[in-house]
Amino acid sequence: MKSTDALRIASDVGGTFTDSLAYDEERGIFQVSKVPTTPEDLAVGTVQGMCDVLAALGKSGREVSYVGHGMTTATNAVIQRKGAKTAFVGNQGFRDLLEIGRQERPKLYDYRVSRTPPLARRADRYTVRGRLDYTGTELEPLDLAEIEAVAEKIRDSGAEAVAVCLLHSYANPVHEQTVRSVLEARLPGVFVCISTDIIREFRECERASTVVLNAYLIPIMDRYLASLETKLADTRSGLGLSPQTPVMVMEASGGLMTLGSARKKPVHTILSGPAGGVVASAEIAARCKLANIITMDMGGTSTDISLIVDSTPQITSQASLEGLPVRIPVIDINAIGAGGGSIADIDEGGALKVGPQSAEAQPGPACYRRGGTLPTVTDANLALGRLGTTTALGGELTLDAEAAQQAILEHIADPLGMNVVSAAEGIIRVANANMERGVRVVSVERGHDPREFALVSFGGAGSLHSCAVAASLGVPTVLIPPAPGILCAMGMLMSDLRHDLVETQVRPLVDVCPEDLQQRFAPLLEKGVQLLAEDGVTPEARNLTTILDMRYIGQSYELMIPCNLHNCASAAWLEQQFHNTHYKKFGHADDSALLEIVNLRVLAIGRRPPFSLPKLAEGDSVPPAQAQSGRRQVYCGPSNSAKPGGWHDAPVWGRKFLLAGNHISGPAVIEELSSTALLHPGDYATVDAYGNLLVSVGQGDSHA
Repeated sequence: MKSTDALRIASDVGGTFTDSLAYDEERGIFQVSKVPTTPEDLAVGTVQGMCDVLAALGKSGREVSYVGHGMTTATNAVIQRKGAKTAFVGNQGFRDLLEIGRQERPKLYDYRVSRTPPLARRADRYTVRGRLDYTGTELEPLDLAEIEAVAEKIRDSGAEAVAVCLLHSYANPVHEQTVRSVLEARLPGVFVCISTDIIREFRECERASTVVLNAYLIPIMDRYLASLETKLADTRSGLGLSPQTPVMVMEASGGLMTLGSARKKPVHTILSGPAGGVVASAEIAARCKLANIITMDMGGTSTDISLIVDSTPQITSQASLEGLPVRIPVIDINAIGAGGGSIADIDEGGALKVGPQSAEAQPGPACYRRGGTLPTVTDANLALGRLGTTTALGGELTLDAEAAQQAILEHIADPLGMNVVSAAEGIIRVANANMERGVRVVSVERGHDPREFALVSFGGAGSLHSCAVAASLGVPTVLIPPAPGILCAMGMLMSDLRHDLVETQVRPLVDVCPEDLQQRFAPLLEKGVQLLAEDGVTPEARNLTTILDMRYIGQSYELMIPCNLHNCASAAWLEQQFHNTHYKKFGHADDSALLEIVNLRVLAIGRRPPFSLPKLAEGDSVPPAQAQSGRRQVYCGPSNSAKPGGWHDAPVWGRKFLLAGNHISGPAVIEELSSTALLHPGDYATVDAYGNLLVSVGQGDSHA
């Protein structure tokens, strides 16, 4: 890794738009681009966006020192079931492990519940004899001839990838490694991955589901990232990137992984794009002295919501994707089907609903002129004047107001017996209500009062809705960063390299001493140093953190307890740390209960050069005259009131002309390339030194 990265670029591939960002640190200049996502080959749109931002800076790919990349490729492949045909190999008697799972009911009293089918069909699931016990000791050897026979069946099935998960392999991976070597020898061109290469942790259900998901994604992600790598290096039609330039992929935990690692472990790229936005939000909010925030990333297809406490994103080791368990470190993000492209419809009971279906990039909202005929949230915003017909989405896409109004009239207004304006307002209210519920899931339901947090909104559509959502929740402050539509891409320039290493070692806490912990952590620490060295991280930029997963004996879940091996005290000290953490998270703790250690974790971080945000020129409270591009009729209501809205003659401001210290009172529209912000009557915005809009929600009168 270089000690400085003068010219950095990043790209975030979404369902509707591909966002690109270039930062020339020497000149302190940002350049952004939004181009339509190219579903036929995502690499085309990615490289196009990167070329656009470099051309705008007068730079070439050879001058680029760093590339960050995030995408929804993995997530969308699972949602749409467009992954590879995948086979599964497990122990004899455990063919139905994926289907049985843990027999959990997401909704206890829902008798119509339907379970997500496994990614590997039953006909593509195979078993082999051989067994280890929980210590990793072999009870029954593998039968190599049986494995070869299974390989023949997999070859005949046409499977593109194979996932292997054997009981207790976390304690001893030798059986899985043997199965892999036989399958790879017999199945050339077929991707084979074993669970212990993805996660060396107990709980065979989650481990099996995770490795199957990884295998399901490997072929498509390998093709996509190989295509991207080729186009990045192409000097004629691509970027012309130097072979020495690092290309890093955002992972779900908020860290970065190399392009090679992403091709082998694509499961770590789920929620890749949204994770970048959370990282950037935490960094930007911290510079505004806002340590506790709620992030709201509203894109074209979904809104991703996360909670940040003390400037630290919340990480969980267990998540689910479309009902499939995933056991990897991920930023705790609540994704809901509410985006600019979310389709408005009338349900069976005659009620208005919005999402989760989306118009996506093709055909897109009706106003895009790409063949879409169904009304979306974007169409509703256009019908209410919040977007203008001259508003250029992505710098090139202008909007058709008549098409938006016609779609709303035909599908919503006429069937419900209302006019277009009322129908459009209803679409917005339903979408906002969906997002409000999403915020409550990550805050109120987890013991946090949203009124004690600030709301950071980003994504292409977030700034149009954030003030209304904040007002409904009692959130006093909304932070809208510069270029909010590309904030996820910006996060990829701010993130560090990250490797999460874990090993299951279940033992009572009373048997633990500092010397024993140091000995048990040593192999994981050595592996962490090795991985960072392979990534080119210099010793001074390496940071390794040791963590213990602990629980009360008899519990089915555990908590992560940081443990500094250099000054770690006795088992009593660890016990007290656990009790304090348990009380803080759940509101109770049992000081008399016995504890046990479940997993050892090492977090290996490769620190990247610091990211310095450019500052705006200073101004006074009144924005410069050239900042106002005009006025238009905008339909909105007081942000702190549930009363019906009305039309307002609102100024339209160009954000690129605003200066530090400028004040803007609502109602007002603030436009920029990547997004449009809406201030309601009573809202009051201040531009800070870094170009952030700090909105006091419903407090305009106090600033008069």
